Amino acid sequence: MKAMLLSFFLVNLAFGSNSYAHDLSLKYSSAVKDADKKVMEVAMEEVAELLPAKLKANLPKNIEIKIAKLSDHKVIPDEVCATTDAHTKDSIDASKDKKKPFIYGMYQQMGNSLTINTAVLSELAKGKDSSKRINCQHKSLYEQAIATIVHELTHAYDFNSGKISNSMEFIRRAGFKKGLMKVKSKNIQAMRSADAYELVNIAESFAVNMEYFTMDPEFMCRKPSMFDYYKRLLGVDPYPNRNCKVSNTIMLSSQVGYVPTELDPRRVYRIDYLLASAGKGIMSGFGHTMFRIIICAPERFDPITNRTIAATPFGPKCLQDKLFHMVVSYRANVDDGKLDYWKGLTGGYPSILFLLNFNDVLDEYNRDELRDIMSYPLNLSTLEREDFIARVKEEHWNYRGAYKFINNNCAVESYDLLKSALNRNELEIKSSVTPNGVLEDLDAINFVDMNDMKKMEMFKAKTDQIVLAYNKAYGYKLKSDKANKDAVLKFIDESTAAQRMVRFNQFQKTKVPESDANTELTLLKDRYVTASSFSVMEQQILRSLSLKYRKAAADMFMNSKDEKIKEMIKETGAAFAQSFTDLSKSGYGIPLEGEMVTKQELSDKVYLASESLLRAEKFLRETMPNEFATLDGIAKNINVYNKASLAVRLEYRKKLEAYIDQVLRNLTKDDFTREIMINAANGDAESLKKVREFIGKDIATTNEMLDSKLIRLIKQLV
Repeated sequence: MKAMLLSFFLVNLAFGSNSYAHDLSLKYSSAVKDADKKVMEVAMEEVAELLPAKLKANLPKNIEIKIAKLSDHKVIPDEVCATTDAHTKDSIDASKDKKKPFIYGMYQQMGNSLTINTAVLSELAKGKDSSKRINCQHKSLYEQAIATIVHELTHAYDFNSGKISNSMEFIRRAGFKKGLMKVKSKNIQAMRSADAYELVNIAESFAVNMEYFTMDPEFMCRKPSMFDYYKRLLGVDPYPNRNCKVSNTIMLSSQVGYVPTELDPRRVYRIDYLLASAGKGIMSGFGHTMFRIIICAPERFDPITNRTIAATPFGPKCLQDKLFHMVVSYRANVDDGKLDYWKGLTGGYPSILFLLNFNDVLDEYNRDELRDIMSYPLNLSTLEREDFIARVKEEHWNYRGAYKFINNNCAVESYDLLKSALNRNELEIKSSVTPNGVLEDLDAINFVDMNDMKKMEMFKAKTDQIVLAYNKAYGYKLKSDKANKDAVLKFIDESTAAQRMVRFNQFQKTKVPESDANTELTLLKDRYVTASSFSVMEQQILRSLSLKYRKAAADMFMNSKDEKIKEMIKETGAAFAQSFTDLSKSGYGIPLEGEMVTKQELSDKVYLASESLLRAEKFLRETMPNEFATLDGIAKNINVYNKASLAVRLEYRKKLEAYIDQVLRNLTKDDFTREIMINAANGDAESLKKVREFIGKDIATTNEMLDSKLIRLIKQLV
């Protein structure tokens, strides 16, 4: 009897007086058994250690703890990794489901109560050492149970602090959008999410991410931008001695598939707002918004020390390192789609943040679509550049949204990215939805200077080159630039491969008349330029019509109800790894070292994609025979034109070198000109210039013969 009284006294002392071994303000429902209280108290001690002081200080007082059977499960289902969508942290309406989902627990603001599922309590009772390991989320069922308490107390903190989760900063960081009626996730498929439950609503996103901030030392390396938000919000870094580091690996999208590439923020010199001018299509009629990351080459030759040194990210010379520059581009439709035809066809409509090589983008817009590109420097501090890069990497690995022409297009997505990365209040004032509108907004709040022509770079469409080739090959003389471009576009659309070959054959029948060597070389060079112009024009026609046909194919196939077509699109899309999850084997967020597929595995995927592409092309040829016949005709023309151009080029080069050799021999016979040649052979630039004048400036240009070769020929004679 005395023992029973003593036990009752101790339990009453521990629980009845609300004097716990932790600093959480809790009370237990009268229905909670003493044994269950003991289990919960051990768990609460662990949770109290995990939670930041600021969070605990802002929890509502006297949260009532309840234990109840919230689902039909006796234990936490261990198939959680395979069926994430079938499990929820909180109570939801599951009346329409055949099988009710597992519910871990729920916090109810009305009544200030936290209810824990009996199955979660059972797992807590087993203890950490006896818990089953899982290969996702918090790595064991016990940790899942602890995370449940962290999650629900986060809801309590959120409610008690005026709904922090509804702040625009968190909404941006979490990839949500504030509409008229509610806040909704833009991310329709979390590509590398630790827990897809974070997409349900903004409050759940806040709670799920808090779980990982407080429980996972790797959270900072996997979601650096989100980690930075919680660190600033709560004033603490839970794991300052972590061992991980943020990976710089991204998947650069190219015509051969995804290529693992380094995006090192230390090499970023500048970030620009990149604007492609309007195209002909409906979707491209407003232009296209992108960002250009100006990355310095990893090393550069230093003429002062005569050594190769690591490049500094603070020099304007980095603007010349275009091979290393990257473009951040939300791609959502075939018109502004990815560079490869089949990728655009099978994966162009979802909105994904792609990272592309700058030269590829220039080629795409300047050559394929004859559109200008303008690059405007963003006024960002070094820290803001780093924040932007961190956010880009997170978005690149995690985001897959839904393209909407009006309110979730490239301009909106890019603007939201900038807002979420920088958290600058002035950015929230503006909300344009067109590429030019965003540019004007950024100019109004001094993020760019549209009038600073010295810093702005213009990359002109190759229209002038195409017009020149058109005029040269087909003999047209037009009056204005607009008339030139319109005539070329009309010619591309309306002329046939057979008609163009007739014109080329007429050109082939012409001959260079016999004349003096100088005149003959000039005429032969002009003939070579004309032959090359046929090839240049035909290649542009191939680019333009390929683009036109792939759009037509996409429209037709995407709206097709033919099962064979659907299966073909599905197969090709899968082969090209539309989701980056196929390129990373485990984990969430930005992959850590060892989580990426190996180079061999990536090579195997490229091979499978190529095999699938061949099957798809065969099918497409059967579906669009006229279009493919047109492209085949163009390809044959290009082959003929290239061979003819090469033949004229070789003939010209042979006669040019013979002519130069004869002129140089004549120059050695005169003492005055011989002296000039000797000085030129010794590297005197003025003397070399005079030698070129003797040969003929129009004939011996540096394009036709480099200085080094001309000097070598001179040395052989003097």
